[in-house]
Amino acid sequence: MLSTSYSLTAEINRQSALEASIAQLQTNISSGIQVHVASDDPQAAAQIATIGRQQADETVYASNVKVAQATTSLVDSNLTGVTTSLNRAKELMLEASNGTMNDTDRAAAITELQGIASSLNTAATATDASGNPLFVKGSAATQIPIGNGTTVAAADSYDEVFGSVTLADGSTTSIASVLSSSIAALQTTDATARTTAVNSSLDALDASATHISDAQSDIGVRETQLNNASDALASSALNLTDERSGFESTDVTAAAATLSSKMTTLNAAQSVLASLSKISLFDKIS
Repeated sequence: MLSTSYSLTAEINRQSALEASIAQLQTNISSGIQVHVASDDPQAAAQIATIGRQQADETVYASNVKVAQATTSLVDSNLTGVTTSLNRAKELMLEASNGTMNDTDRAAAITELQGIASSLNTAATATDASGNPLFVKGSAATQIPIGNGTTVAAADSYDEVFGSVTLADGSTTSIASVLSSSIAALQTTDATARTTAVNSSLDALDASATHISDAQSDIGVRETQLNNASDALASSALNLTDERSGFESTDVTAAAATLSSKMTTLNAAQSVLASLSKISLFDKIS
């Protein structure tokens, strides 16, 4: 009698475990996920957590890359406009250097140079989509994290781009000063002094154009770096998703086969339990 009672209890417990396992398999199949809590598979859960942290980090890096790309694109376009303005300023000074400009021509050139100076100031104080200056005054450009231990400045500081043109004599000056000197050269009334000032301005404008060209080339290098980072992060995102899925996702085919097997076992066990129950009842009657 005791043996039969023990057998019934053991069988009920075994079937309860089977039912719980079947319910878990059904949940895994319907949700597509096999690790819901750490206790489901501690090792897999640890791997999933590690991958999740990396995915979170790389999501931030990818967002930073997009912001940096937008900024470098604006800077590149901005510097292209600066180059165009400097080239036009040089054209005007070249016309002045050949000695054929009369007072009216010089006045017109001065007016145009003043407009160029204004447009260069606008370029130097341009802002990004968030209203932040592209070229920060008084401090170095912000380094943006785009990877583990990797940062990039999407722009340069105001001083680096517009305030540090190296002249032929080794001294440095600002682009604004170069334009001011060009205007002042054309305003010089003495022809000989004007010619000297104009030639000096031409050299300074050449130095300015070279300086901006170098800055734009440097931005181009960073644009390439950002594009490479974007591609690498996109590739990593796919790999991490696949890796995480290997730990986390349900193998539906295998789970369905296991489910079928356990349900068959449960059905058979239930038949056995029914038989045991009849025997136990008969013993009691006896």
